[in-house]
Amino acid sequence: MDAVKKILHTAVRSSMDWLEERFTIAPDDKDMPWQDQSSIPRMNEYPAGKQPGGPNELRWQKVEPVERPGICRLHQARVWCLRASSATIAPDPHRRLAIVFDKHHRRLRTPASPYVWAYYFKHREWRRKNRHTAHLAGRVALLGNFVSDSNNYYHFWADTIADIWYLRQSLPASEMPERYLMAYTGVSWQRQILELCGIREEQVIPLSAHDWLNVDELVVPIRPKGSEDQPSWQADAIRGMANWVEAKHPATRRLYLSRADAPRRRVTNEAQVREHLEPLGFDVLTLDGLSVREQQTLFASASVIIAPHGAALTNLVWCKPGTLVVDFLSENHLAPCFRELAAQSDAIYHPIVCRSVDDTISGFDSDIEIDMVQLNTALKLLMFKGASAHAFERTRLAPEALHWDNDGLFYQNTR
Repeated sequence: MDAVKKILHTAVRSSMDWLEERFTIAPDDKDMPWQDQSSIPRMNEYPAGKQPGGPNELRWQKVEPVERPGICRLHQARVWCLRASSATIAPDPHRRLAIVFDKHHRRLRTPASPYVWAYYFKHREWRRKNRHTAHLAGRVALLGNFVSDSNNYYHFWADTIADIWYLRQSLPASEMPERYLMAYTGVSWQRQILELCGIREEQVIPLSAHDWLNVDELVVPIRPKGSEDQPSWQADAIRGMANWVEAKHPATRRLYLSRADAPRRRVTNEAQVREHLEPLGFDVLTLDGLSVREQQTLFASASVIIAPHGAALTNLVWCKPGTLVVDFLSENHLAPCFRELAAQSDAIYHPIVCRSVDDTISGFDSDIEIDMVQLNTALKLLMFKGASAHAFERTRLAPEALHWDNDGLFYQNTR
């Protein structure tokens, strides 16, 4: 009986794979207008001296890399704005992922495009006879479309806004799209980011405003996105879009960014963390209520930033070179995105892997507990004057040989 089930399962899977291949088209297919951008450097191509590594290197989450980045253009494209489901603690009624089809009803293969036949069987809306299909005239770009979360500060900057920068580097001004199809809910920080980047809100078409679209010409950037595969120009793209000019005032503040007001990945022993950090001159705060410009100013003023892993650390791109960063990560969610942004922003980054307090919840959602010994060791290693975390790993200095004084740290030779 088990052998029969195995044979049937293999046959069904083979049939599904054949159907998927039959009705899927690669963005660089010979029938598609394609602009290759493979020469743009990839993530993990660090400048000399910045390569993370060694025996203590973490097992960061990885995804299949985008082998051939570029820009695909489809005439008479069809877009299914699929309602995405999620088990996240912070539900979002606007969650959508766009599935793109060419005029021959073949699905465009993109990095986050789902295995479409599974969605055909799961969702009935594509089969509705009375479904409404809107028409978008002119040239429209599909931005982001890697995660369905429409209210994530990191993905809005790194996937959506950076897509516009990518298009501007690749296309002449005369071929730039007039409008942008994106995950957008119109919250204040999204409007502020659009204003900073010179994008008019009337140019934005929210994915959640439609179920089906016919588009005269759809421009689709194909490139590394998300928190596990970033291009080496990510930080430069964000700064470039925001027209960021490095602040002239000195960076002296020590910040601990709390997630006490967040629905997930909170620190269960945060009172203990605060008691440890406040005597060392750390300001404990959340970013709730701060405008995007205020967040830029705050991070530009910081010499040390300590925070549980979260979208607030996207603001590392505004930091001055040499800023010290401690990132508390769940043992079940080792996303390298802020390691990459720190490296691209010349910040000194130190990850601390923390225990997930609830194994029944995903590592992305579960609260964490910070090991105070690890925290104290990281502080001593990172804040020792003129040295980086990697330098200390090489020299193997014992944490007990480092001591606080009123101005920072000093090294006591115990030999």
